[in-house]
Amino acid sequence: MFSTGSILDYSGNADHDTIDLILSELKRNKGFIGLDRTTGKRVYAVIVECLENISRHSAPKKVSSIKIKPFVKAGIVADKIIVSTGNVIAAERIPGLTRRLDQVNQMGDGELTDLYEQIITMEAKPGEKGAGLGFVVMKLKSGNQIAYNFTPVDDHFSFFEAEITVNKYIMRKLIIGKTASSPKVILDPEKRVFEISGESRPPDVGNFYGEILSWFDDYSTHLLKSQERADPFIFDFDLEYFNSSSAKYILDFCKQMAAARSKGQDVEVRWHHEKDDADMLEAGREMSRIAKLPFEFVRKENG
Repeated sequence: MFSTGSILDYSGNADHDTIDLILSELKRNKGFIGLDRTTGKRVYAVIVECLENISRHSAPKKVSSIKIKPFVKAGIVADKIIVSTGNVIAAERIPGLTRRLDQVNQMGDGELTDLYEQIITMEAKPGEKGAGLGFVVMKLKSGNQIAYNFTPVDDHFSFFEAEITVNKYIMRKLIIGKTASSPKVILDPEKRVFEISGESRPPDVGNFYGEILSWFDDYSTHLLKSQERADPFIFDFDLEYFNSSSAKYILDFCKQMAAARSKGQDVEVRWHHEKDDADMLEAGREMSRIAKLPFEFVRKENG
């Protein structure tokens, strides 16, 4: 069912039991397992829609002139996952499918969400099988247009093929500007800049650091799932002062980084301090000791 180097390579008709088997095998595929959680869920959703399209909309098996098998394939190409599918359909369906696909391809996320809600809330008509909802889901999950074409099989049937490109998920960055009472925060995976600097005594310390802790939890999970661990995660603390409330959350953050390090992630922490600020140096040593996380101590010249 699966070929080396691909996520999925299936051809044949699909019923409910077959789809269950295919998806079960997919979840054990090394290429699929290696995707980060968000990308994996998006690819899974697109593949499910492709398989269900084959199950619901392929031309009946009893048509003897049809020798072409339906298929669903998926593979990783650079930073994208390409899902392709094909099945024989009645030629009379081509105008309706073309209209729906062109409509979906021209829509932004907001319009697609509205269309999705419109379709799922409308009253189903007898014999209706989704009203194009699958294409809406594919476009929403992939974020890219659906490429498609029709190849005539005979006077009554055509082979419908579609290709859906899913971009690998890129972790969002978190940037918080410095104020008189709160530090500057830069968590930017693309630029590989991770730092907290300035004075830390924010009025709502729980919400302020809660966002940072949540971000790192997501980022750590992303790295573990995506296996993108070639570059170390180097975090810089460059604090002028932090109050006791901030200390608790800074320690929680250090413990998060220590946990990630224990799971094999390359985590480094640099603790910056003025050369004559013994208190800040000692605070860093305590953080390092309690969190069981090695720090590099970087001495700054005063002024």
